[in-house]
Amino acid sequence: MKRYDSSKEYLNAKKRGERELDFWKNRGKDGYLADLESILKNVQIINEVNLGIIEVPLKNIKGTFYKSRRSAFSKNFMPLLEENTEFAIKWINLFEAQQEEGIRDAIIAYEFLNKFYVVEGNKRVSVLKYLDSPFIMANVRRLIPKYDEMDLNIRIYYEFLDFYEKTKINMIWFKREGGFKELEEILINYIEENMENPKEFFNFFEKFIYWNFRKIYHELNGEKLPITTGEAFLFYLKKYGIEKALLDKDLKLKVKEVIKELEEIYLEEKKNIFQEMLSPFIKSNSTQKLNIAFVYRNYIEESTWVKSHDLGRKYIEEIFGDKINTIYVENVSKDKSYDVIKELAEQNHDLIITTSVDYMNSTYKAAIDYPNTKFLNCAGYKSYRNLSVYFGRIYQPMFLTGIIAGAITKKNKIGYIAPYPMPLFIRTLNAFSLGVKTVNPHAKIIVKWTNCWINEDIESEKTLDLIKENIDVLASNMDSTIPQLIADKHKIYSIGYNVITQEETPDTYIASAYWKWGKIYSKIVKKLLNNEWEITTSKNLEDLKRYWYGMDSKVVKLYKNKNLIPGQTEKIVGVLKELLKKGTYDIFSGPIYDTNKNLIVDRNESLLDEDLLKMNWYLDNIEGDLQNVIFNTEK
Repeated sequence: MKRYDSSKEYLNAKKRGERELDFWKNRGKDGYLADLESILKNVQIINEVNLGIIEVPLKNIKGTFYKSRRSAFSKNFMPLLEENTEFAIKWINLFEAQQEEGIRDAIIAYEFLNKFYVVEGNKRVSVLKYLDSPFIMANVRRLIPKYDEMDLNIRIYYEFLDFYEKTKINMIWFKREGGFKELEEILINYIEENMENPKEFFNFFEKFIYWNFRKIYHELNGEKLPITTGEAFLFYLKKYGIEKALLDKDLKLKVKEVIKELEEIYLEEKKNIFQEMLSPFIKSNSTQKLNIAFVYRNYIEESTWVKSHDLGRKYIEEIFGDKINTIYVENVSKDKSYDVIKELAEQNHDLIITTSVDYMNSTYKAAIDYPNTKFLNCAGYKSYRNLSVYFGRIYQPMFLTGIIAGAITKKNKIGYIAPYPMPLFIRTLNAFSLGVKTVNPHAKIIVKWTNCWINEDIESEKTLDLIKENIDVLASNMDSTIPQLIADKHKIYSIGYNVITQEETPDTYIASAYWKWGKIYSKIVKKLLNNEWEITTSKNLEDLKRYWYGMDSKVVKLYKNKNLIPGQTEKIVGVLKELLKKGTYDIFSGPIYDTNKNLIVDRNESLLDEDLLKMNWYLDNIEGDLQNVIFNTEK
C-alpha cells in the first residue's frame, strides 16, 4: 500500500476516534481509553498468573495499562493525535507493515475480568481494531481479584476461570450466572458423543463455529438486543445444536430465526416493564385475587424461624381478607427448592416468597425462567427484574440484648450459639458483643457454630460445651428453643431469637430479638394490589435502605423480661432503643477492633451498609469457634 493511502487511513481512524470522543463527552462521560492503573486502585488482587503468549480477541482489549497513555486514544482505541506527530508516523508504519506481511510481534498485556489492558503495543492494537481483525497475539498476565460473593461480576468471572481452565476459550462472555456451566455441558456432551479431540475441538469451536455466528449475528444487528452475543449464541446452540459443516447461507437463516425469537422474548419483557410503569396511573376494577405462595425450609412447628414467617403469612391474610389467597410449602430442602418453586410458578402464583438464604440461587434461576411471576427472597443478595430481596436489621435488637447480657453476667463469660458463620450471623454476633462491651468491657463472649439450621443433638452438645466453660448467660441465634431449655435446666439466663419463649422458661429467659414479618409482607402486598412492583436489591446504599428494615419500621423488635432485668439497665436499653428507631445512634461506630487487634473502624467513623453486608471479622471481646466466613450453606 502506498504511503499516501496509509496517511489517509490514519486520518480516517483519527476521525473515528474524534467521533467516539464527542459521543461520550456529549453524554457527560469520559471518552478516552480506560486504564488499568485507575481501575485497580480499590481492587484486592490475590494472584497473578502468567498465561504466556496466546491469541486474544481484539474485542476484549478494552484499554491501556498506564494512565499516562490513555489520552492518545479514544474509548474505541482509535488514535487522537495529529498526523504530523511521531505517534502518527509509527501508527502509519504499523498499518503498512500489516498490509505487507502482517503484525507479528506479540503485544504485552494484563487480563482482568476477561478484559485486556495493554502494557506495550497500544498502536498495534489500534491498527488491528481499525481493520476489524478478530485476534492479536499477546503475552498475557492474568490478575485475579479476591472472590466476592456479593459482586455479580466477580462471581461470573470465577465461573469463567473454571470454564477457561478446561477450554481455553475467552471470546465468549455472559452477564448472568450459569451461562458458562451450560455452555461447558453442551461442549463436553458433543465431544463425548462424537469422540472429538478436546483441545482441537475447543480451538475450532471458538475460531470458526462461534466466530461465524458472531459475524453474521452482528451483520443482522443482533447486538441491539439487551444480551451479550454469547447469550444469544447459547440460545442458538440449545435450539440447533453444534454443526461443524454449515454453509454461511444456512447459518444466516438460522441466526435470523434466533434473532426473531429473541426479539419476541424481549419485546414481551418490554411490554411487561411498560405496563408496570403505567400501572400506578391506571385504576383497576379487577376483583381477581392475588395468589401468594410461601416456601419454608423446615416444618412450622419445629422451627422458630419458619413459625415467625408463617405468623407473617397469617397476618396478611387477616389484613387483606378475600383480596389475597396464600398457601405454603414446608420442609423444602435446598437441593429440591428449584423444583418446588418451578411448580408454584407454573401454577400461576402472582408472588412466590422464599423465606431462606438457602433458596437464593434457586429463586434467582426461577426468576429468569419465569419472568411473569414476582419473587421475594429473604436474606439473599441476588436480584432480578422480577426478584426482590428483603431482610431486617435484626442486629439492632440483638445489640440491645447484648447490653442486658453484659449488665447481668457476674462471671463475665457469656455463651453464644449460632448456625453458620455467614455475614448475617457474624453481623448479629458482633452487634450483640458491642452491646455487651457498652456496659461491661471485661466480659467475653464465647461463640459456638452448629453449621446447621436445626439439629437437636448438635445444639445440645454445643450448649453443654458452653455451660462447661462456666458461662452464666447464653444467647442463641438458632431456629429452635433447645439452647434456652437446656440453659434453664442449668439455671443459666438465656436470650432468644425469632419468637418469645418466656412462658416455657420464665425464671431464666431475660430477652429476645424477634421478627414481625407481617409488617414487610403487608407493604409488599399493598403495592401489588395497586399494580405496583418495587425491585429491592443489596447492590447500593439506596437499595440497602429498603432491603434492611429496622426497628423504626417495627419489623425487628425487642422483648425484655422486666422481672429479671435491673431497673437501671432497662432505662439504658429504653433510651438506646428510641435512638435506634430515630436513626440517631450508630451501633457500628468506631473505634472498633477485631480479635487480632486490627482497627476495623476508626474513631468518629462508622461502617457503611455495604461493609455490614460483607462482614467477615469478629469483635475483640469474642472467643471460641472463630470460623472463617462463608456465604452459602452446604446443604
